[in-house]
This record gives sequence, C-alpha cells and structure tokens, in this order.
Amino acid sequence: MNTTVLAGLFLMVFGAAGAWFLTTRFPSARFLRTGYLLMAAGGCFFVLWGLWSNVVVGLAAAALLALGAVVGVVGTLRRELRPPV
Repeated sequence: MNTTVLAGLFLMVFGAAGAWFLTTRFPSARFLRTGYLLMAAGGCFFVLWGLWSNVVVGLAAAALLALGAVVGVVGTLRRELRPPV
C-alpha cells in the first residue's frame, strides 16, 4: 500500500475522532470541530491522490488540510475549549 494512502487514512481517522470528541465533550467548539472535519476531508482527498496520482486532487487535499489548520487556530484563539461555567 502506498504511504500517501496510509497517511491519508491516518488523517481521516484522527480528524473524525477529534471531531467526535469535541462534539461529545465541547459542543460549543464550532471552529475546532470544523477544523477537524476539514482535516478528515483532506485525508480523504489524500487517499484519492495516493490511488489516482492526480495533481488537482493532491492540491485540493493540501488546501483542505491547510484550511482545517487555519480554522483550528481561529477556534483556539477564541478559547473554545474552556470548561462551561
């Protein structure tokens, strides 16, 4: 199996698990949850890129992963993981 496919699978699983965890523990963390979902979508595109080797799919995967990182940083700066008072 291609290492790009394995990396994409890891990103998909990690992103989906992070989004699930944030949904159950911190339901108000919208930006962080969206960042993790974008990471999972980027991982899906990385799997497709590893299978087809299409440049457009690879660029879309990198863009989704970068967008997920930016959205996650915005969520962190908003301090979305503060415990409810």
